[in-house]
Amino acid sequence: MKQSKGASIGLDFGVKGWIVMIITFFCILLDSSLINDSLNIVVDAFAGQNDWSSSLLLSFSTITAWIAVAGAVMWGVLSNKISIRWAWFISLVITGVACLFWGSASSPAVYFLCLAVSSVGGMGFCYICSMNVISNWFPKRKGMVMGWITIGFPLSAAITSGLVGQLIGQGGLPKVYHTYAIMAFILAVLVAICVRDYPEQLGAYPDNNKALGSEEAKKELEQGLIYMKTSSWTPKKLLSTGKVWVIGISLGIMELYSLGVMTNFVPRMMQAGYVSVGSDGTVSPAPIIFVMLAVAGIMACFGSVACGIMDSKLGTKKAIQITMAVAIAALILNLIPTTVTKFISLPFLAVMLGGAANYLVSLTNTIWGRYDFPAAYKILKPMVASVGALGVSVVGIIGRNSSYAIAYVVLAILTTIALIMISTVDDTLIGRN
Repeated sequence: MKQSKGASIGLDFGVKGWIVMIITFFCILLDSSLINDSLNIVVDAFAGQNDWSSSLLLSFSTITAWIAVAGAVMWGVLSNKISIRWAWFISLVITGVACLFWGSASSPAVYFLCLAVSSVGGMGFCYICSMNVISNWFPKRKGMVMGWITIGFPLSAAITSGLVGQLIGQGGLPKVYHTYAIMAFILAVLVAICVRDYPEQLGAYPDNNKALGSEEAKKELEQGLIYMKTSSWTPKKLLSTGKVWVIGISLGIMELYSLGVMTNFVPRMMQAGYVSVGSDGTVSPAPIIFVMLAVAGIMACFGSVACGIMDSKLGTKKAIQITMAVAIAALILNLIPTTVTKFISLPFLAVMLGGAANYLVSLTNTIWGRYDFPAAYKILKPMVASVGALGVSVVGIIGRNSSYAIAYVVLAILTTIALIMISTVDDTLIGRN
């Protein structure tokens, strides 16, 4: 059975479905802003305020991203033990607590600890728990749903630098992280009240498809849950399946690209010559950089929906191939040393940013179906995260110590390899819907 194409791109997800989607959207926005996009501003702020090494702080992001990979396994286990909903709730609460201390970090060790806890928490509320719930609620329309909720990633890229800069001006780094804490606690309450693992548990329907009566839908869910307990897709079988590794590495490179580019956007453009020099000789980012960042982020919001439409109409695999090709074009255009080509590269970059986070959930569901999705996803997501974690430090360290142009060439080569790899994947359904 091949993946379904021509799926509905309408907005009839149901009121309860939309509530779950909106909560997930804000969880994505929180994690992307807190863990990734704020680095454009806070790394230098922490380093300058405390005389710490910015390269050290950037390396912490890679280390804690790998710690978060272990967290992905933990959230998968916890979801099975106490329900996805309550694991989601806990992940938000611990992140909020970490943020209460992060802004006042008095040493690199405290900074590292707060970042580590928040990264593990983000793995839960942004990726493992929320995406499991999305897959359960929208097994056939996951492409379009992902296109909408992952707008949170590019929107964060568009607004985070400006907002964080304003908050630092108003109350320093503590105000930045107290704001993040409040957002995490509010979302935790909403998850506890409004979310259930499966739509049937709230009197709703998968994909908001009311063709099945309420009792029949619940009966089908019961049968699916029984199947999950005896499914042959064990971690051992998954890890011995070649396509698991191909998907994990290739989509991991997409995440590496996205994280590497966006967390280093400001220093990359400064190195390209877009700087302002004050009367005292101090160098700061030129305003045009933040215009570019905002344009890329806003365009990527549309790019996210466009990727969802491609996913629904062309199939996930083909959508991934197109997105990777566009991503390579974005790098080539950005490397041309003119302002015009850098602005032309932004729509191409926007498609990449919009699609980078869309496809793992959709492809996993396409191949393993609704009831084998949790087993496959809890193996695949740590793989993708492990590769993606390299993005912040690889691009940052190459860029700061050598050249961002070289870092972008490396990204182009890696993305070409990923495109070749994903093209070999057979997207036939092998799990259970």
